[in-house]
Amino acid sequence: EKNAPIVEIAAYSSLITSSIVGRIEINPKDILILEDVDSFFETKVISVETDESKRCFAKEIDKYKLKNVLFDGQGLIDSSIFPDWGDGFILLRHHFTKMACFNTNIQLFFKDYFGEQYENAKVKDLWGNEHYVKDIKLITTTNACKWLKFNVSYDYWCNKVSENGNMFGIVKTAHASKVMNNIQKMSYQMVNSLDIETMDGVVSKTVDYVERMKNDDDFFMDYLRDNVNFANDYEALVYLCENNPDFIKSQYFRDRKNRIIENYIRVFRSGKVLQQADNLTIVGSPYAMLLHSVGEDANKDDTFSHEDGCIQCYTEAFDEDEYLAEFRSPFNSRNNLGYMHNIRNEKLNKYFNLGKLCIAVNMIETDFQSKNNGSDMDSDSIYTTNQPDIVAHAKYCVEHYPTIENKIPKESNHYDNTMLDKAIVDNKLAAANLAIGESSNLAQLCLTYTYNFDDIKYYHYTCILSVLA
Repeated sequence: EKNAPIVEIAAYSSLITSSIVGRIEINPKDILILEDVDSFFETKVISVETDESKRCFAKEIDKYKLKNVLFDGQGLIDSSIFPDWGDGFILLRHHFTKMACFNTNIQLFFKDYFGEQYENAKVKDLWGNEHYVKDIKLITTTNACKWLKFNVSYDYWCNKVSENGNMFGIVKTAHASKVMNNIQKMSYQMVNSLDIETMDGVVSKTVDYVERMKNDDDFFMDYLRDNVNFANDYEALVYLCENNPDFIKSQYFRDRKNRIIENYIRVFRSGKVLQQADNLTIVGSPYAMLLHSVGEDANKDDTFSHEDGCIQCYTEAFDEDEYLAEFRSPFNSRNNLGYMHNIRNEKLNKYFNLGKLCIAVNMIETDFQSKNNGSDMDSDSIYTTNQPDIVAHAKYCVEHYPTIENKIPKESNHYDNTMLDKAIVDNKLAAANLAIGESSNLAQLCLTYTYNFDDIKYYHYTCILSVLA
């Protein structure tokens, strides 16, 4: 076959080979598939483009229209079928299908919306097929349905899903921090984007943690228990101490404790700084998605409001009215640092069960996706913290470092369905994986140079490399 989509086929056909932690039965006819919705926001940007020689350059544009795809890769799943062991969301995969599905009281919303007409109420999907709202178990959009890219019909896909007993694989759900509740480590890229004057405050929690490990034997023992793995002796140390408490006083134990703490400090110095923070999974304007499901204008979602210089969010991980800083990995420049306002809303509380490890973000008339280097909502997460120095710096960055927009033109490569072309694609993908890491590391060098040199080229290089990474 000439001009075959072998790259796309390879990427999406492997979805059903993902390791799974569970399964869930959903009749595909009970899934409401809708067209996604775009929202636009005009703001100042750093546009990364190419010249005639295909060399990248960055330029500032004062008024540029950015686009968010409101529900890109996400779904809403009814709480009646959400697994008991899940937390906030589950990532589902099937034939050419991938979606992060967030725990939602879909049927409660339909009952409130349709009232007495609920039993007989119907809504239409993308193809005009009518669905009784009382039967709908899941709502998603075209971006989760990769089969639509291959001229496959809705009925054909439904039949393929049914051949497997309508069983979708659950790839993952949310998990709490491995360090301790509400405490999570930063990366060196995040630390590198901060203001050196704030470092005392930024590292204070880690310093306190180390001091407690040194001085509190019970706390140190808990650290050992929480970090047991096949490559260390922590389990043996715990066992010896539990069976003979005096072992803690031995020279051997004191030497091991010192070396373990020294190693922890080396890791800390590499940028693994503790904060009250967590990696929260993103769901975009979820109430707007419910409105969209019943034919209402999604852009009229009133659960969030537009704030100049700040994006509203909703998460139980932090208190109401707190301001937050957010980082998405890979994180490469101060332009990517986000500033958010955590609000409460009766509708979000009533219809969604997001828990403390998910975050609903206002995608309407914001630059969230571009700010986070093209983030989507198919289980992407953001490192989110309320640490005052970091939050203040995030506010400063949003005010002084415009959002980066990728304007590098896409090139269309054409391949044939041959073993030779498949080998060419494999080699290109392998080279691209190396390029991601190299670009990210170079971006950090350029970011470091911006602190020492006034030449604007280093700032522009950081923006360019952020896009390339």
